[in-house]
Amino acid sequence: MKNLFSFCVLMLVYFSGFSQPVIQNNSFENGSVGDLSGWQWTCNALSDSSAPENGGNWCIKVAGGNVKGCFPGYAYYKITSPLNEPEYILTCWAHSETNSAVGIYFGKINNGIITIGLGDTTSSLEWEQLSVTSNFNLQLGDTAIVVLNGGLTGGPFVNFGYFDLVDLESISGFSDIDNSICNIFPIPFSEHTTVNFNSDLKNATLIVTNLQGIQLKVINNFYGRKFDFFRDNLVSGIYFLQVVVNNKVITNKKILIAE
Repeated sequence: MKNLFSFCVLMLVYFSGFSQPVIQNNSFENGSVGDLSGWQWTCNALSDSSAPENGGNWCIKVAGGNVKGCFPGYAYYKITSPLNEPEYILTCWAHSETNSAVGIYFGKINNGIITIGLGDTTSSLEWEQLSVTSNFNLQLGDTAIVVLNGGLTGGPFVNFGYFDLVDLESISGFSDIDNSICNIFPIPFSEHTTVNFNSDLKNATLIVTNLQGIQLKVINNFYGRKFDFFRDNLVSGIYFLQVVVNNKVITNKKILIAE
């Protein structure tokens, strides 16, 4: 019961932002039903009873903009928390229905006009994790938004982009890091997960910290591009994996351990 209470408190911290803006409805479900509350769209968006592994049972599918109809095909979420940090990482799982490129973007809205900035895309028909690091570049009257782009199609057919587990978090305090250099799957996990790097690491240090920045695990002299992470005695909750090479933090990834 104590561990369950601790986990619930940590999840409350996670979804309330922990001093940073977050997306409240990032898994698009409420219990056993689909839920799109908090999200708005320009063309059309629907709940879909599919999801990546460990993503629950539902996702959002966003209609692609049609060159002969509604355009652009966006779903978006307004970020109303104070944006006091200079840089954020935006991640999600996504796939396309027809190999048309779909993606996630940093954006802003002003008087109904949406402007998108940096993003990451995929044309895969299978679930793939997307990740992009940027800031919102807001001016007077702008509201920060996270944008899901359903792609583009011509003719009467409408392509859909599928999205789940959308996450936004501040990465201030870690300069010049690249959170796309590794992928952690599954997230969340109960016993262990796998960290895959996009290139071989040499003499790296892997550091696991809690939300307060306290180091809980340190793996020195790591070589390779794959790391199996076991929870061991860590209680359920939110942690961060920092990768240090040549005394420099090159990535800082969030880890969520379930009961």
